[in-house]
Amino acid sequence: MNKNINETDIAVTTRIRLARNIKKTPYPRKMTPIQATELIEKVRSAFDNSPIKDTLKTYEISKLSELEKKALIEKHLISSELCASKVPSVAIISNDEKISVMVNEEDHLRIQVFADGLDAQSAYDTAKKIEKLLSENLDFDYDDKFGYLTSCPTNAGTGLRASVMLHLPAVSAAQQVNPLLKWAANLGMTVRGLYGEGSRASGALYQLSNQITMGVCEEDIINRFTAAACSLISEERRISAQLFENNPYEIKDKCLRSLGLLKNAYMIPSSEAMNLVSNVCMGANAGIIKNIDCQSLRKAMFSAMPATLSTHMEKAPPQERDIKRAQILQEVLQ
Repeated sequence: MNKNINETDIAVTTRIRLARNIKKTPYPRKMTPIQATELIEKVRSAFDNSPIKDTLKTYEISKLSELEKKALIEKHLISSELCASKVPSVAIISNDEKISVMVNEEDHLRIQVFADGLDAQSAYDTAKKIEKLLSENLDFDYDDKFGYLTSCPTNAGTGLRASVMLHLPAVSAAQQVNPLLKWAANLGMTVRGLYGEGSRASGALYQLSNQITMGVCEEDIINRFTAAACSLISEERRISAQLFENNPYEIKDKCLRSLGLLKNAYMIPSSEAMNLVSNVCMGANAGIIKNIDCQSLRKAMFSAMPATLSTHMEKAPPQERDIKRAQILQEVLQ
């Protein structure tokens, strides 16, 4: 790795997700509302006896507004599948939003842990602690031959999905995304858009994740995933250097124009803001733009996504949200 140990200039955030189900309990799609509610109470009780109970908040999905659901989806804290669950479902989320446990999504439990930059190991260690805590009260569905059993066979075995959100403006500009997809597939990885399967990239943000969960141990998954992420980060750096060498004036102009718009625009729609932030961060990584904290800028961008912003500006028209978004980003740039 380079001097930025977690590669935070390119790696935005890492997520570890463990899928677990409970023995002798119908999976969510076959559960009755009573069974679903009983499971929720068991999970809540497990956390009530834990040292982290005071840092957690339970969100009952059926009681959330559509706007609140969308805001949590924007932050990757819940999934659209959880919102579509036919039985009672909840999300148990830590105050710092680094931990999210979805109950009664596709599987009984989806344990998610987030870490800044490329840091699969620490996120995995935390996820395993939560899994152990829950296992003291819940009997996980495990088979000696197939490992942890899941609703979808592609998650069985370890039930472990590691993913990292990567900012790849050079790969995008050089139109190297399709070769990237083939490269990832050959390594047992997949590359998707900002919100995972079926979504498109926005602001040159992509998700790299492992495809194989069975027939390999969790430690190997983490090591292979981290190695693949590091290779992709190196490729982004290589292509970026090549782009700047071949088109220095055009790239510099693009980055500085974007910075000017971010600093001075009165209102900025979210899609435009994503692209402007992407260009500014590319310029910062190349040394064209100085004194920019890209990590803080990206966090501000995500806090100003449409649904997330709307939860703080109830019934505000789109134009007012666009004005507020511009103000939020300008505060970071100052």
